[in-house]
Amino acid sequence: MSLELFIDKWTIGDHPPTKVQHADLDAVEARLDFVFPQDYRAAILAHGLPWMTIALLHSIVETEADISDVSDFFEPDLIVEQTQAWREGGLPGHLVAFADDCSGNLFCFDVRDGRAGRPGRAPIWFWNHDDGDLRVVADSFSVWIERFCGVDYIEWQA
Repeated sequence: MSLELFIDKWTIGDHPPTKVQHADLDAVEARLDFVFPQDYRAAILAHGLPWMTIALLHSIVETEADISDVSDFFEPDLIVEQTQAWREGGLPGHLVAFADDCSGNLFCFDVRDGRAGRPGRAPIWFWNHDDGDLRVVADSFSVWIERFCGVDYIEWQA
């Protein structure tokens, strides 16, 4: 399973993923003194940043899946903006936010995972901005995406 399957299953058909360039990710890495894990970088460069439909959240709720929804994947400039802003609001300084859920909680990478060079994979951290709870929700970006792909699709009726 992959980001491509995630896009096919959970995104808005007439709104293609936002393309990202190597230079965009390089700029984020330079500004935040950080390196993205290879599995994230490769997936985003190959497929872009998805725009989800309400069906993902609806399906998670209806199937009682034990996973927090992903609402938005941040474009490179927004990664920097959100990370810096939330660090002032309590986000631990070693985290870099790359996505959020419907409540504005953040999915993050830990900058310490890339200190010895670009990791192939790195854990996904979930930070709850209401209570400061911080926990690992997946061993890697690939595993995290696969969990969403494994949620049964439940049609949402407006």
